[in-house]
Amino acid sequence: MELEVQIISEIAKALELDEALITIDTQSSDIEAWDSLGQISILVRLDEVFNNVSERVPDLAASISVREIVGLISKSAAL
Repeated sequence: MELEVQIISEIAKALELDEALITIDTQSSDIEAWDSLGQISILVRLDEVFNNVSERVPDLAASISVREIVGLISKSAAL
């Protein structure tokens, strides 16, 4: 659960939004700021926090939901 909270926090920071607006069920289509530039901001933020995770998990770039991002990062941490 801690990883989920951390990822939600980082996504909120990347999109410059209040964390309360983002949940595990949030999808990119739910948030106006989560457009193509928002996606890049999220990836950059996650790379900073999780040691270049997008290099290890190329599917992260196409992720369109918080649940998908959490799943991919947690799988990469288990490797």
